[in-house]
Amino acid sequence: MTYEDGIGVALLLWLFNAIMIVVNVNSRMNRNLNKLGQRLSWLSFSAKVMNRDDLTRPWWKSFLKYLLIVGFNLVFTLTSWLYVAAAVAMFVYSKSKDSGVPEPIRAYRWKLKNVDMSFDDMVREVMKLSEKPPEEFEQFRADMRTAIDDQMA
Repeated sequence: MTYEDGIGVALLLWLFNAIMIVVNVNSRMNRNLNKLGQRLSWLSFSAKVMNRDDLTRPWWKSFLKYLLIVGFNLVFTLTSWLYVAAAVAMFVYSKSKDSGVPEPIRAYRWKLKNVDMSFDDMVREVMKLSEKPPEEFEQFRADMRTAIDDQMA
């Protein structure tokens, strides 16, 4: 395996990552998280708290941010097999960290990714995870709405 082969594989992985950023930012999971005042990070694809700037950012700023992230990663493809090893290691890590997750959390993540939920549905799912009784739904919902409004202020 030569340096050029490594660059070819690294470029394919880079292209895959560039596509996955677009897919994840436009995914059902991201739309569901937005209802709770969160969004997916473009770098780690983990949930992050949203702020007012996330809601008011013009499309061209988001596009420039995308180009910056993707362009910055393109430089690292020149490291050839090192980039490939790092990309494979990150993929294996992301898959292995979910192996010991309890079933209720797996079910919640599956619903986030595959079911278009309303705000009330999201609140009920969070209540299940935090083991709150269903009778406290209205108060829990109001508290979540207040917390979201506060972080957007």
